Amino acid sequence: MARSSQSVPPIVPVNFMRQAFALTVASSAIEVAIRASSRAGWSLVDLATLEAAAFAVTALYVAPLAALTRRTRRPYGLLWGALFGVHAAINYRFEVVLNEFVRDPRVFLGVPAAFVVAAVPLVYADRWLARVPWSALFGLSGAAIAVAGVRIAPESGAAPARADQPNVVIISVDTLRRDRLGAYGHAIHTPAIDRLASEGATFEQAIAEAPITEPSHLAMLTGIAPYRSGVVANGTVLGDRPALIWRALAAQGYETAGFVSGFPLHGKYGWGQGTQVWDDDFGAVAGLQSLSLVKLWNQVAVKEHALRERPADLVLARALPWLRSRSDRPYFAFIHFYDVHGPYDAHGGLGPAPTDGSPLNLPFYWPARDRQVTDVAWLEAAYDKEVEHVDDAVAQIMQALGPSLDHTVLILTADHGESFTEHGYLFDHGDNLYDPSLRVPLIVRFPGAVTPGLRVGCQVGGVDVVPTILDILHMDDEVARDGRSLVAALKGEACESLPVYSSTVAGRMVAVPPVAHSRRLPEEKIIFYSDKSPEYFDLSADPGEATPLQNGASRDALDGLVQTLKSGGTLLEAAQDSQTLEMLRALGYLNDEAKPTP
Repeated sequence: MARSSQSVPPIVPVNFMRQAFALTVASSAIEVAIRASSRAGWSLVDLATLEAAAFAVTALYVAPLAALTRRTRRPYGLLWGALFGVHAAINYRFEVVLNEFVRDPRVFLGVPAAFVVAAVPLVYADRWLARVPWSALFGLSGAAIAVAGVRIAPESGAAPARADQPNVVIISVDTLRRDRLGAYGHAIHTPAIDRLASEGATFEQAIAEAPITEPSHLAMLTGIAPYRSGVVANGTVLGDRPALIWRALAAQGYETAGFVSGFPLHGKYGWGQGTQVWDDDFGAVAGLQSLSLVKLWNQVAVKEHALRERPADLVLARALPWLRSRSDRPYFAFIHFYDVHGPYDAHGGLGPAPTDGSPLNLPFYWPARDRQVTDVAWLEAAYDKEVEHVDDAVAQIMQALGPSLDHTVLILTADHGESFTEHGYLFDHGDNLYDPSLRVPLIVRFPGAVTPGLRVGCQVGGVDVVPTILDILHMDDEVARDGRSLVAALKGEACESLPVYSSTVAGRMVAVPPVAHSRRLPEEKIIFYSDKSPEYFDLSADPGEATPLQNGASRDALDGLVQTLKSGGTLLEAAQDSQTLEMLRALGYLNDEAKPTP
C-alpha cells in the first residue's frame, strides 16, 4: 500500500537556504542600523566591522535553526518566527524592563510573551514568507546599511568657535593617589606626567569632593559639590545637568567628546548629554556589546564577566583617532582611565604574587586568586605598575595632540585616591573620607597662561576645575558653581586655601543611605556622620588622621559644615535595577559583606 502523501515531509527548494542566508544578512544589518548613533563616534570602518561581526553572531543562531526547520511543514514561518521572537524577547528584556529584577512578573512572564507575540503570527504566515525573494532581503540589507551610515554622521551643532580658541583635554585617572607620582615625590617612572608637571602647574593640595567615581566626576565636571548636586552614590541617574562643562563649550561651538572606561560613567546614567560623542563601549569591537544576542550571552553564559570596564589601550583606540582628526575647530575631550582601580593587573609583570602566610583582608570584589596575596609591598608595586601603564597612555595622548599641544588646556587629575593600609582599610576606597581617598593630583598645562614648573601650595577642590577652564577661555555661562577660578594661582599669584566639602555613602546602596560629609582645610578637618559622632583632626600635628581630637576643638568648623549642608540640595537615590547593582557590586561600590567602619 502506497504511503500517504500527508506523512511525507515537503521537499524544501534551494530558495529556502538562500533566503535563510539573506535573512541573516538583513536582520544583522537592520540591528546595526537601529544601534547606530552619531554619539557612538563610529567611523565607516567601525560600521563595516560591526556589520561583519553582527552577521557572524546572527549566523551562529540562524544556521543551525535553518538546518532544523528546512524539512518541517512550515520552514519559512518557523525560521522567521524564531528569529523575530528571540530578538523581540531579548530587546524587551534589555530595553523595556532592564531595570526590573527577574522575579518581577513583567520579566518572567513578559519575556516569553514577547517571544510568542512576535513569533506565532510569522509561523502561520509561512505561505507568504516563502514568496519573499532573497534578492529583496539583500536590497533591504543595503538600505539598512545606508541608514546606519547616515545615523553615524556627526550632528551639526552651534556655529564653530573661533579657530584661535584653545582646545581643552581633561585626563582623569580613576583611583590615582597623588603621592604615587614622580611629580609628587614618589620614586616611579612616569616621564609623561612628570613632563606635564615641569611644563605646567602642580597643585600640592587638591582635594576630591567624593571618594566615589560618579559623584566626584560630577563635581569635577560641573563645579558643583555633591552635597548640592544631590549625587552622592554611583548608579545615580543624573537627569538634566546644564552645568556640565561640555554643555557650556558646545554652546560656544566646540566639538565635544568623552571616552570613559568604567561603568559608573556609562551613558545610561545621563553622562553623554550634550556631547557629540560619548564613547562608553567597553568591547574591542565598537558596538558589538549592544547587539541583542551578545547581550543575552553576557547575561546568561558569562554574567559575572559582563563588560564593566576597559583598559587604557582600548580607550586610546577610540580617543586617539578622534583627537587626530580634529583640525578645523576647537574641541573638548574628556578621557578617563580605569586601570589603576583595583584589582591591579600589574602591567609589565612583577612575577608571582606572594601567597605564603595569612592572606590580607583585601576587598571582596577582588578575584579569589588575588585575595590570597600576603604582601602589602607587592600590591603597592602592582599599583605602581598600573600607574606607569597609564603614564604611557598620557604620553600617547600628548603625541596625538602634536602641534596643537601648546594650543590645548591640558589637565590631569583623579576622581579620588586609594587607601593602601591606612585606618585598617586595605587597597580600597569609597567607605570613608580620610585623606588617602581624597587627596588627588591636579596638574594644568597651557603655555602662556600657566607658569611652567609652578608648585601651588594652597588647597583647592575638584569643583575649581570648571570655573578655571571657563576663565581661561574667557567664557561665562552664568551657572552658579561652588568652585572658583584658579587662573591667578596658575600664574604664581597668591592663592587662598578654601574649605573643600566632600561626601560619601560608604558604598552602601539603600533607599536612605547613611551619608557622611567632611569639611577640610590644610590645618584641620571634620567628618560628620549621620549615624555616629563627628571626628575632628588637627592636620598640622596629625597629618595621618590617626587620632581624632576628643575635645571638639573646632566647633566653628562643625557649625560651618552643618550650615553649608543645610544650604544644599536633595540627595538623589541611586538606581536599584539589577544591572546597576550587579555592575557596581563587581566593581566594589556595593558591598553585601561587612566592611571596616570609618
